Amino acid sequence: MNNFASTLSAGQRRDLRIRTYVATWFGGFSDLMLDNSALIIIYLTMLQAGNAAAMLSTGLTSLVQMFTLIPMAGVVDRFGPQRVISVSGITACAGLLLTACAPIFGDSAKFAALAGIAGFCLSKPLWNASWYTVLNCILLPEERAKFFGFMRFSYSIITGGLFFLLGLAMGKNPPLLLLQAAIAVIGLLVLGRSFLIVTMPLPPHVPRHYDLKGSLAISIRNSPLNGFSVYAGFMMLAFAPVLPMAMLYLKKGLDLPADAVQMLSCACIAGSVCGYFLYDKIVKKFGLRVLELSLHGLFILVALALAFCGKNVPGAEYLVALLLFVGNFAYACFFCAFSQEILALARPGNTTMAAAFANTYMQTGMACGRGAASFLLGCGALSTRWRMLEMPFTDFQTLFLICAGLAFFGLTFIFCLPSVVPKHEDYYEP
Repeated sequence: MNNFASTLSAGQRRDLRIRTYVATWFGGFSDLMLDNSALIIIYLTMLQAGNAAAMLSTGLTSLVQMFTLIPMAGVVDRFGPQRVISVSGITACAGLLLTACAPIFGDSAKFAALAGIAGFCLSKPLWNASWYTVLNCILLPEERAKFFGFMRFSYSIITGGLFFLLGLAMGKNPPLLLLQAAIAVIGLLVLGRSFLIVTMPLPPHVPRHYDLKGSLAISIRNSPLNGFSVYAGFMMLAFAPVLPMAMLYLKKGLDLPADAVQMLSCACIAGSVCGYFLYDKIVKKFGLRVLELSLHGLFILVALALAFCGKNVPGAEYLVALLLFVGNFAYACFFCAFSQEILALARPGNTTMAAAFANTYMQTGMACGRGAASFLLGCGALSTRWRMLEMPFTDFQTLFLICAGLAFFGLTFIFCLPSVVPKHEDYYEP
């Protein structure tokens, strides 16, 4: 399957890319709903879930994937990416439908909603373990940067536009039924994504006994892949909590109504749109090294600036929205670079495991970062109010400061980036 793209004509590869774009348009709503939209956070707060539960919902995907991605690579190689994607779509749809139906469980509604979100999260490692294998079949190396940029740009435009309209329709006190209907429709759309990928004309999969130990050993011995995975994992530990926490801060820290939070959260999607649209152009003009170093700087600055956006700052909500835009711009470029680097670093025949290996590190960082933020918000370990330079700080702002400090410490891992040290001379003499 790895050499399949080279056997296709330019027209065939273009048709497959278009089909893949459309598939992501169907599935992009579910991903952005958890990562870049305030919809789930507002929904959970309406079900009387606390700050910790709302924050935890944004980290469940990573928590599941950190334990399951590497085993799922074996499942993909055994049954084929298209069959696994079919199961992923059904699982995701069932989870989101349960989330939408949560209010019928009465006092246990918030637990039912979290169970549904967890069900959706179980589908993600199945999807991610299959995704890079499918892309390796339809993309030549020189097509990757443009593909990842346009793919994510296009689905962000579509999903962002519709989430913006949803924000207009919500009002200050949205009816619970409206949010339920939106989540249910998004769940059904995931089935459309699965259908388009499952019916894609790829070479037939040949089931084989999966040598988990051997495939993992190939990735472990791949030192540039190891270094990049460690770097990505640490940066997600530092920055992954920042953006969902900023949306929760708008609701609980700045006391904005639901419609204002949803509307301002569209700055997240706008930032992603611009990042995806400009990614290919930035890489061509400045190169991957300059881009990745710049993104690291933005991760530090966004978290630090959010820490100083207190209630006493004039127009604080608009400053937070601007920082959400910049943060998601950096986040979008980071994920495009991450995808491009995975395909570049994977050894021939080891794409599935290399992607699972790198994603495990990244998802572990995300899960630990968001899980820790959820724990600290929920247990009251941080002082709710304190002062620095005559400025009052809340527990949210304290966490932003901690994230900025971690991102700054992450500069010690900068030489793990393949773009910074493209040539390795590994030496070991015991």
